[in-house]
Amino acid sequence: MNNLIEIAQKQRAYSKVLAKKPLEYRLQKLQNLREALKGEWQHKLAQAMKADFNKGEVEVRLTEILPTLDNIKILRSNLKKWIRPTKVKTPIMLLGSTSYTEVQPKGNVLIISPWNYPIFLTLQPLTNAIAAGNTVIMKPSEHTPETSRVMAELIRSIFSEEEAYVALGGVELAKELLDIRFDHIFFTGSTAVGQIVMTAASKHLTSVTLELGGKSPTIVDNSANAYAAGQRIAWAKFTNAGQICIAPDHVYVHNSKLEDFKKGVVETIQRFYGEHPMKSDDFVQIVNTNHWERLSSMLGESIKEKGELIIGGNASRELRKIEPTVIVDPPKQGALMREEIFGPILPVFTFNELDQPLDEISNREHPLVVYIYSHNKKNIRRIQNNTRAGATAVNMSLIQVANNYLPFGGVGHSGMGRTNGESGFLEFSNTRAVYYQWGLPVNKVLSAPYTQKKLRIVQFIIDKLL
Repeated sequence: MNNLIEIAQKQRAYSKVLAKKPLEYRLQKLQNLREALKGEWQHKLAQAMKADFNKGEVEVRLTEILPTLDNIKILRSNLKKWIRPTKVKTPIMLLGSTSYTEVQPKGNVLIISPWNYPIFLTLQPLTNAIAAGNTVIMKPSEHTPETSRVMAELIRSIFSEEEAYVALGGVELAKELLDIRFDHIFFTGSTAVGQIVMTAASKHLTSVTLELGGKSPTIVDNSANAYAAGQRIAWAKFTNAGQICIAPDHVYVHNSKLEDFKKGVVETIQRFYGEHPMKSDDFVQIVNTNHWERLSSMLGESIKEKGELIIGGNASRELRKIEPTVIVDPPKQGALMREEIFGPILPVFTFNELDQPLDEISNREHPLVVYIYSHNKKNIRRIQNNTRAGATAVNMSLIQVANNYLPFGGVGHSGMGRTNGESGFLEFSNTRAVYYQWGLPVNKVLSAPYTQKKLRIVQFIIDKLL
């Protein structure tokens, strides 16, 4: 604990020095990280993910390294423009003044990242924080220990301890970090832990970004290409064995489209992972035994409940895997709908009228994403207008997160704050208002004593200028 306090104090002191360094210093640090991720560290990180997760190198490079590099590219290309002061308009009654905004670093920040995409969800916010001029302590997940260890080595090779530091450890370490005062905390993980982070931050009045989760729904209406929808949803749901915060959690399919949807899902699972998915090297493990037991229990209970099992249903403790599983019309209050699934089990519900899924979605906590499969613009707009979520994706799932020009984040129980590109840069910045008086100030004319003449002037402004 004393070491952590010392590092945080060093970073807090150095953050004032770092804020005064030229822009080129930040750009060079981002370039150093870029070169490392394009070089030998790319393979080292992929090997670490293989050891932790049995995740293949292609998938690591595609889903972890590539989007991080893309964000660095956007930051380096636009940072000079983003840090310029931005002039704002001056209302007529403040004639004789100029106003503008400027961005400043928040200071010393803490990033707590999860295990499901441990590289991307650690280095993505780090790049945003560095671009904004902050010092950073990162606490990656203890559930991917080899990846966390390699990331610590990577950060040490580029940054001094007072600039960026990776703290390795479990829940107790996280609690110790949350007792320390930071200027901003960026947390990615479950809603339950997000509440703990927000409570801890409130003790120091520290601002927070919470990237959480929730039960992101999908609607496939009667105008959709349901076969293609089934293919795309299966890819999005079973990538990373469903351990993705923005994975489709459950699907509503119009009755007339169910058979086409089922065909698309089943064919895709078999094409991706073969007849025996648990033996496929491309189908990753559940991260640890505790998560496997939670999902296995959920799966066992759901199979006993009413519903049609169309594929999957098996689990292997030895392999730490659960088959891609799809169940049609399980109970709405059953095992699969009590909490975010976060695994390779997909409940599918049929409907005849669009009001049915809309009512159910609106009565739950707001999700990270609402997915829509439709070719009916009226239906798309209706779903948009009658749901609340951090994002919407139409006729595709998951890929929206890869656009670093789009802000990413939740609303309510699915999170607060935004990341990616400029939004991520601003999340780690303080937008400071600046007012400059160069002419006669308004108070010179409209200060006490308040005469009838001054009353007429104020009323003229109200009547004619506002």
